[in-house]
Amino acid sequence: MKRLLLMLVAGLGLQVNAAQFDPLLQPFLNRSQDTRIVRVILTFKDQNPATRNVVAPIRSAQARAQVQNMLMQNSKASQAQFAQTLNMWSRAGVTNQHYSLWIINGMILDLPVKDLSRLANEPTIQYVHANSNMQLIAPIGGRLLAPSQMREEPQLTYGLQKINIPQLRAAKPDLTGKAVRVGVVDTGIDGTHPDLANKVIAFGDFVNKKTTAYDDQGHGTHVSGTIGGGAASGTGIGVAPEVRFIGAKFLDKNGSGTFANAILAMQWVVDPDGKPETDDGAMIVSNSWGGGAPSASEDPANNALCQAVNSWIKLGVAPVFAAGNSGPGAKTVGLPGGCPAALTVGASDASDKIASFSSRGPAVWKTGSFVKPEIVAPGVKVKSSMPGNKYAELSGTSMATPHVAGVVALMYQLQPKISAEQLVNILKSSATKIGQDPNTYGAGRMDALKAAQSLGLSTRRF
Repeated sequence: MKRLLLMLVAGLGLQVNAAQFDPLLQPFLNRSQDTRIVRVILTFKDQNPATRNVVAPIRSAQARAQVQNMLMQNSKASQAQFAQTLNMWSRAGVTNQHYSLWIINGMILDLPVKDLSRLANEPTIQYVHANSNMQLIAPIGGRLLAPSQMREEPQLTYGLQKINIPQLRAAKPDLTGKAVRVGVVDTGIDGTHPDLANKVIAFGDFVNKKTTAYDDQGHGTHVSGTIGGGAASGTGIGVAPEVRFIGAKFLDKNGSGTFANAILAMQWVVDPDGKPETDDGAMIVSNSWGGGAPSASEDPANNALCQAVNSWIKLGVAPVFAAGNSGPGAKTVGLPGGCPAALTVGASDASDKIASFSSRGPAVWKTGSFVKPEIVAPGVKVKSSMPGNKYAELSGTSMATPHVAGVVALMYQLQPKISAEQLVNILKSSATKIGQDPNTYGAGRMDALKAAQSLGLSTRRF
């Protein structure tokens, strides 16, 4: 890839240290008569490189606001020179529209194809990304269920039983996720479902621009049910039934989205009102989508998706990602799950066996190999909510991921100031070992009770 980029730069008659272009954009360069508008995502060289290493010392509203302001200030300073250039281009008749980002030091830019090569001469731009496709990590099979069929299970679904939710509730009945905000970046959430009613407190629609929570695909509603659904059918489906949801819909009814909308959703979900001083953003974000794979020729610190994940960690937000359903081969974990800082989840079954479809690590980058997934959770034949007061039994790492996101919510309720990094370490160290290969099983299967005990919960009964 590096050789290709150097050839591309040479072909444009540019210096080697000029902005690099995504190879997917090569067909659009040097087309001087093409007036079609193309959307690209720019990342910039940091004006204040120290922001890459800033992390909130504890998870608190004040620390979060301070870190966010630093990220915003770095982006503004880093992009100032190019913003002036865009104004100059506008006065010269070069059509452009742009939107500045801070979750990454970046910008979404719409520009005529014929003017795309102008970006290569901009000294402050680091990389020009194509607006590539992002896809839902779709379930592997499944079946729709009537509410009456949910009662085939005991009081709680097998997944909740497997991760020791009954024992945890017996030890601390009020540990239900109360006052914890969970982000779901997905296909939406059916806020009228009986198990989710009155739980969606903010909804951002980057597809159809609707303001009321909805889900025209179903996946996001199923995920949300496992995180925080109730027991309207007679069977409890949610790990943390008193959480509140912040839904960011960037995937359409076919499960497709774009890179630009993914980044917009990742930024919005942690600050819905756009004001750092108000503590209204997600504390955990559940993600079951991706696009592309880790590259042995790329530093993850320069990957835009990984930069967004890193920003969540800095803000104290736990980034929970599905590993993918491309197993059983090695190196099949995609992005963003393959980002080093992502808490990536594989799928196990009711017998604590790894699901054959569950993607395996390692994630191989230029800077080294990283064990993936970090942890596994029940992801085979998981029953949860679907739009229209329905239910479904689905399989996939997408079904495992919300079990982990729900447990994170419980842990944040138990220890509100714990950092995202500390929490990930607690979950890994308390997991139940079910296999030998860490790039298949991670640290083991999630155990909510042991995680809570690691955070000081006493299970003595008086």
